[in-house]
Amino acid sequence: MKRKNLFLILMTMVLGILLTIPVSASELTFGVEANLPKNQVDKSVTYFDLNLKPGATQTVTVTVTNSSKKQVKIEPEVNTATTNLNGTVEYQRVAKKNFDTSLKYSLADYVKPVEKTVVLNAKQSKKIHLKITMPKEKFNGVMAGGLRLQDKNSAITKKTKKSKGTTVQNEYAYLIGVVLQQNSKKVQPDMKLASVKPGQVNLRNVINSKLRNVKSTYLNKLSVNAKVTKDGSSKVLYHQKTANMQMAPNSVFSYGLQLNGQKLKAGKYVMDITAKSKKQTWHFKKTFTITREKAAKLNAKDVSIKEDYTWIYILIGVLIILILIAIVFWLIRRKLKAKEAENEALRQQLNKHEEDE
Repeated sequence: MKRKNLFLILMTMVLGILLTIPVSASELTFGVEANLPKNQVDKSVTYFDLNLKPGATQTVTVTVTNSSKKQVKIEPEVNTATTNLNGTVEYQRVAKKNFDTSLKYSLADYVKPVEKTVVLNAKQSKKIHLKITMPKEKFNGVMAGGLRLQDKNSAITKKTKKSKGTTVQNEYAYLIGVVLQQNSKKVQPDMKLASVKPGQVNLRNVINSKLRNVKSTYLNKLSVNAKVTKDGSSKVLYHQKTANMQMAPNSVFSYGLQLNGQKLKAGKYVMDITAKSKKQTWHFKKTFTITREKAAKLNAKDVSIKEDYTWIYILIGVLIILILIAIVFWLIRRKLKAKEAENEALRQQLNKHEEDE
């Protein structure tokens, strides 16, 4: 793997801040610095990029400094790199389903924080130690992840918004990348399509395509062009293009084709996907089925679907017209009856007059 590419991959997380909203300097209660060892491969970067032999052990350190006047409590956490729903590499603790079955060596199993908890008093600095144990077996490619550091005492993690019975928490943490490799051999990227099925993201209907990065290398500058047609038809029903994404080594990516307010309809469909990462291109076609029950269930929960009340408006219009017709008919009939009654009265008067004569 080229060092420049590796730097681009991890520069967003190196000593970065994992944010849900913009953060001001006052919200950062401590500073972090990775103490790069002598066997650092690329000394121009600020994350750990280490080349160790099979079975080798090493301890590296990170210096944390409390810049506030309050006590800081940190619980170091090392996590394996994964890919989130937006096509972005993450370094948070996740369920095993986010790892691909091809993942043989998970970084979190081989890099462990020595300290369970680090308490910093005001203006105090300490070192956090990470013990690295390389797998005994030889492998090509990289093991990737990150050290996550968060102030557990900080008000930054307080509840900031309540809406409809739910609570949204904004959490801020430092992340320092950790990349381990045993050699510099380049690994040829490869991708697979595991499954296609309907689902939801943020209460909006999507068609999820489960993409698999089955190699121990990053997929950079990833773009996906997805099309959905009815089985046996060439007419494109749903289409979406997304670029500038990224997949972590040996991870899965649930790529969601958004329906943008359209209802899911039961039937048999075909997902056609073209994925590109630099010079690599993959093309997949997979048939999938949407049942009536699944479509109805998801459509009922989709907050972006606008109900079509046209038939109601038409019905109301027809009813109004019928009522108007009935009123006009009734008025005409009433007028005719009145005329007939008037004529009858006139005839009776004429007859009476004739009898009197």
